[in-house]
Amino acid sequence: MEKKSYSSKTGRRLEPTILLLVFVMVSVAQTQTPDSCKAELSNADQKYKTNDFDAARDLLNRCVKNKKASKYGKVEAYKLLGKVYIAKDSTDKALEAFKAMLKLDCRTMLDSTQVTPEVFMTFQDAKKQQTCGSKKWLWIGGGLAAGGGAAIIILTGGGDGEPPIQDGFVQPPGRPPGK
Repeated sequence: MEKKSYSSKTGRRLEPTILLLVFVMVSVAQTQTPDSCKAELSNADQKYKTNDFDAARDLLNRCVKNKKASKYGKVEAYKLLGKVYIAKDSTDKALEAFKAMLKLDCRTMLDSTQVTPEVFMTFQDAKKQQTCGSKKWLWIGGGLAAGGGAAIIILTGGGDGEPPIQDGFVQPPGRPPGK
């Protein structure tokens, strides 16, 4: 039984062409999808600037909980959320917002000339409490260094033992004792 395939008027098969067309359409759709937090960030920033802190907080919380939001969008939302909480005299919540921001991107910085001293100090506290990366790599690196050193000593025979000591000083290698 012969399998029929759809073809164009030229007699060529259409499956590869259709697959390519679908792939291009999906790629274009993905690159043109705006960050779903962009509108909320803009609105929240306006609310913050007009001292409507509760409305700004609600918009920003919606943004950070949005699974479709980009990492950058969430970082910016947490940054503004920290500023909102400072404005509402909720330093503990601001600290948590800044920690969440640093957890997403530990290289994020605040310009001390662009924020209030309270915001900057709270951000600095969050930065001190948040570790960038994992300390397990230090342990792994240290273990490899110690293991490598031990391997070198074992493979090279570890030397000829203790160097001779004469008059309280270590005898330099290659010099006969007593000289």
